[in-house]
This record gives sequence, structure tokens and C-alpha cells, in this order.
Amino acid sequence: MKQLFVILFSILTMLATAQSPQRIEALLMVQRGNNLIQMGHFEDAIFSYTNAISTDNSYAEAFMKRSSLYQRLGRTTEAKRDYETAIRLNPYSAYVLDQKAKLDFMIENYGDGLENLEHAIAMEPDNHMLRDHRVDGYILTGEYMNAKNDLELLRETGYNQELTLLKNGLIQFLEDDLYSAQISFESVLEINSDNALAYDVLGLIDLKEKNYDEAIGHFDQAITINPDFALAIYNKGVAYKMNGHNEKALELFDQAIETQLDIAPVYFARGLLKKELGDVIGAIDDYSKMNQFDSTYFNAIYNRAFTYEMIGDFENALLDANRAIELNPDDAHAWKLRGNIHMLFGEYGEAVIDYTQALKLDNLMIEAMFSRGLSKVLNYRLKDGCEDMRMARNLGYEGGDQAIGNFCGP
Repeated sequence: MKQLFVILFSILTMLATAQSPQRIEALLMVQRGNNLIQMGHFEDAIFSYTNAISTDNSYAEAFMKRSSLYQRLGRTTEAKRDYETAIRLNPYSAYVLDQKAKLDFMIENYGDGLENLEHAIAMEPDNHMLRDHRVDGYILTGEYMNAKNDLELLRETGYNQELTLLKNGLIQFLEDDLYSAQISFESVLEINSDNALAYDVLGLIDLKEKNYDEAIGHFDQAITINPDFALAIYNKGVAYKMNGHNEKALELFDQAIETQLDIAPVYFARGLLKKELGDVIGAIDDYSKMNQFDSTYFNAIYNRAFTYEMIGDFENALLDANRAIELNPDDAHAWKLRGNIHMLFGEYGEAVIDYTQALKLDNLMIEAMFSRGLSKVLNYRLKDGCEDMRMARNLGYEGGDQAIGNFCGP
């Protein structure tokens, strides 16, 4: 009955403002899409919004609704396209610009997001929510002073004291002002003792101070308030990991992912932990999942290459080492790793080139120096190779005496 009333009210509103029959039909389709979302029928809702657009392609609200749903489903390219169309159709809507800014922040187009909010605030300077959203953008870009200035303006207006304290505390935490951050989050809890996020960040403060038991206690309080708070579950796992309880940490990482913390850093952290626990196949699987989220994340590619090398899959190890160097050509460890793989393939000349590059980037990397010497020896450059191996030993390299004795003499 309530839904019927909303539809009838919308129809009457359209009639009262003398809207075209196409707009009224499009409105009904948008309303149907809204109802389908409430029932969890997302694809049907997209179909309904699309029909609304086909009926009236100048109806900005239909593009907005479809864009919001695309964004919710992670289809960011389609969401961006619809928001841009909505802005073109209604360039003076602060609401449209605000929603586009949220998407910009999600896809890391921070400059565009802040610019859209600037325009929206100019249109509606008394809309405090817009300024609040700009605070989010400033935090994401590390412009903490600008964020603090906006928060001060919001406090002066009496805008949501709990939220402004929370964001101010977050900035203090990011600036490593842990004492002030703790005071801010405790103040948040005085206003609302059920603020799970405040407990979570208090736990992070404890982690930074290596107070692991206190951290776990704060994360537990956050999880008690919100059992589906996946980030707090993950952070609790980090606390156990830092305190040396790897098996418990892995259990919590699994739980966090199952509770919808399906994001790249969690897979990477779990991959590192699995490798440490000896589950190298599981580690490779998690690095690969991380790579699906972000194919440019150097650490995941490098660690997968290293793990492939561990299990003797040198072809995949070489592919990943090549990619790691492509992503970060200034990382000496990546060059050394590829040198190791070339050594295992018997490609001693290529190994020498990679070890030499590693040493150019870090001239005290004695492992690369010794391995370069061994590669030279195996490539029939006995004198040069022995010089490298002996120099590495003199600089503190251990474990090479037998090779030096075999190839170079005492």
C-alpha cells in the first residue's frame, strides 16, 4: 500500500507540473527500478532504468539511478558514463555533482572529485553535507590542513559533532599524532558508545604502540557492536600476527574475506602469511587474486615471482620477475631475483647483467655481488668472478667459502 501511495503521489506531482507523457512513463519505470533494488533484483532494476532512459533520454534522474546501481555493483566505467550524462543534462545540480564526486573518489580520480565538489558547494554553500564530503576527498589526497579547515567550519555550524570528531581523529591518526587521536576517539565514544569505527581505530593506535592485547580488546568491542565489521576482523588478525600467533591470524584473515572484505591488501597479507606458514600454493593463489584487483601492484608480483622460484616453477617466476622490473625498475631486489632465475636456467650472461644492475641500485647488496661472481665463473670469467666472490666475503657474505675454494683456491 505504501509503495502504491508513493507511485500515485509521484504521478500527481508530474501531472501538476505538466510533465510530458514520456516523462511520466519514465518516472514509473524509475520507481519500478527502485522497488526492484529493494527486493535485491539488481539486473532487473538496471533493465527498468534503461527502459526509462529509452523512453525519455533527457531524464537525468534515470541516468543517476542507473549510475548509482552500477557503482554499487562495481561497474565503475558504466557508472562514470551515466554520471557524466546526468551532469550534461542537469549541469546545475549539486546533488549530481556530489554523486559524481563519490564515484571519482572510488576510482581514485581525486582531482575531478574535488573539482566537482567545489562547483557543488558554490551552488549550495549552506549544504554542509557537501563540505563534509570534501573533507573525505582531502583526507584521501593527504591534504590534511584543508580537511581540518572544512571540519572547523562544520563544527561552527553545529554539524554532526560525532562525525566531525571522528574525522578529526582519523586525520590525527594519519599524521601520527596518536595522543590527540586517542582523545578524539574517546570523545566520540562519549557521544555514542556504539561507534564501532572509533573502537577500531583505537585498536590501530594500540597496534602502533605495540600494545597487542589492548588492540585485540578494542577490535573485539568493534566486532561486538557490528559482527560483520570485516575491517575490524582483519585488524584483529593483524594484531595476532604481530604478536606471533600466525595460525589465529590466518583464521581471522579468512573470516574477514568471508565477511566481504574482498579487497586486494587483505589477499596480499594473507598470501604473505600463507608463505610464512609453508602453504606456498595458497600464497600464489592469494597473490594472483591480488593481481586481479590491481595488476600494477609491485609487491604482489614480486612475491609471486619469489614463491614460484621456491617451488621450481622458473618459467612463471621469470614472467613475474620481468613484470616486477617493468613496474619498478629501481628496485634492486627485483633485479637480483631475476638474476637468480637466469642462473637457475643456466643463462649466466643474463644473470651477470641483472646482478650488475642490482648492484648499481644498491652497491652493498653482497648477495648479488657473490652471485654475480659465481655467474661469471660459470660463464668462464674466472678472474673477474673470483674477485666478486672474495669481495662479497670480505664485506660479510657467509656461506660462500666452499664455492670460493672450489673455483678460486684459498
